[in-house]
Amino acid sequence: MIPTFVFVHGSGSSAHSWTAIQREMAARGHRTLAIDLPGRGAGFTRAYHEQDLETFAAEPSMMSDVTAGDFVRQVVEAVQRMRHHGPVFLVAHSFGGLPVTAAANAVPELIDRVVYIAAQCPVDRAPGEYPASPAWSSSALFPATAPLLVGDPSRQGFVRVNWRGADRAQRDALRQAIAAELTEEEFLQIVVTSQPDEVFWLTGQEWDLRADKDSWGRIPRTFVRLTQDRSMPLAAQDLYIAEGDALTPDNPFDVHDLASSHAGFFRRTAGLAAILDALSVRAGAGSR
Repeated sequence: MIPTFVFVHGSGSSAHSWTAIQREMAARGHRTLAIDLPGRGAGFTRAYHEQDLETFAAEPSMMSDVTAGDFVRQVVEAVQRMRHHGPVFLVAHSFGGLPVTAAANAVPELIDRVVYIAAQCPVDRAPGEYPASPAWSSSALFPATAPLLVGDPSRQGFVRVNWRGADRAQRDALRQAIAAELTEEEFLQIVVTSQPDEVFWLTGQEWDLRADKDSWGRIPRTFVRLTQDRSMPLAAQDLYIAEGDALTPDNPFDVHDLASSHAGFFRRTAGLAAILDALSVRAGAGSR
């Protein structure tokens, strides 16, 4: 049977980010669904749109009340609905790997393959500990976003980034960190839809987001390494792969390399679509 690809976006993003990928997959005959995680896809406040910074800084955020469980339930519900139509391939990008891993822990029997695209897959430690590890030390993302942070996340209970407030030099630093192969105009299409608020619960009690050997560990899985990624360095991607393989050596990651930055593949879609297409064809051949 033809699988459904369920796409889960990364931090500061939404289902909209997958639009071009979905077009390419549809042209190849595939069924897809891109979901909005809680707090995504609802648009922007007037203060953010108009850059009324005083009002914007003082606005509350629904992300302060969103829990890891809310994210995981959203993914699980999407999987349950799509499973009625046949096999499900669950695809995560970046931060989206956290709820996807937890969903795979929860309903492994409903998922036929998990695909991580430079996505977080915590195994040996809490999710928030990985970005502080040496494997992440060369990331250009944190220095690029630091000048755009609004307020104190530890006090607010959420992270707020003023993407629209970036001047030309700051936008170029962001582009180099996130999607260096894109033109400035192409990158602006990403920035204009980036969500300003994000959750702030990556440490402490969120150990349930780690991969579980007996559930997650029995699902076939793929990791797409983005070889030009300056946001999640290759060393960080390889760390997730190595830990996952050590957890279930009899079911290692199926690893593919894609010459892309962290987000460039959203506009240069052919490479990723070819990888996903081949996974689908392989799954179909195996079911005969």
